[in-house]
Amino acid sequence: MLPPYHRLEEFVPLTPAETRIAEGWTSSKRSVKRHHIIRREGDQVAGVFFLLAGWVGSSVMLRDGRRQIVKVHLPGDMLGFPSLSLVHAGETLEALTDAVICPIPNAAIGKLLMDNPRLATGLFLSTQKERVALMQKLSWLGATSALERMVAFLLDLYDRAKSSGLAKENRFEVPLTQQQLGELLGLTAVHVNRTLKRLDSSGLLERRKALVRLIDIEGLQKMTANIPPCFAHHDAWVRLGSPSSDA
Repeated sequence: MLPPYHRLEEFVPLTPAETRIAEGWTSSKRSVKRHHIIRREGDQVAGVFFLLAGWVGSSVMLRDGRRQIVKVHLPGDMLGFPSLSLVHAGETLEALTDAVICPIPNAAIGKLLMDNPRLATGLFLSTQKERVALMQKLSWLGATSALERMVAFLLDLYDRAKSSGLAKENRFEVPLTQQQLGELLGLTAVHVNRTLKRLDSSGLLERRKALVRLIDIEGLQKMTANIPPCFAHHDAWVRLGSPSSDA
């Protein structure tokens, strides 16, 4: 299986030299088991991680012990990038499934920023795209129904799963518990269960354990009419530059 470099190429197509840099990241890969904490909130920041396989969640803890999952990462994502601006990590990274990660130390990121401005530009724009997605999530968490949130999340996840090669013929896996879905969408597990049952009876999708099949994508999109369309679809981003002839 080829490494998932699609996120790195969202804005800047990789040159052969830049591809070799990315391949260097994957040379130090390590496997982590489901529920394993990759880095805990408050730990010293020694670098970031490239997600080669599996699912990872970014979360923050409230003072009363409750958890808010702020992002579900798929293969090709960079983990812990926002905390590069901090001495101590601002989020906990936990494997939601068995996963393979590639640690990238601070020094390697610093060298990349200094020596490879094209790749650095791509990473910068990709992180800004993440920021937009988080801004939009904040805008609908407190102002939309549970059904709208769930459908928007599934549509966005399907879109990302296709880019990662994890979706085929409108089918993709969602290996998240109802508790985790609630922590992500700001809902109780009971509310998540009720919402999923409403979707099951709608005929717009079909669920079999962790496997989801989207039967009527257009119908699902109509259910999220109040949510900015760019939340569920990232197909209009501008790609910058082209591979140089001397790379």
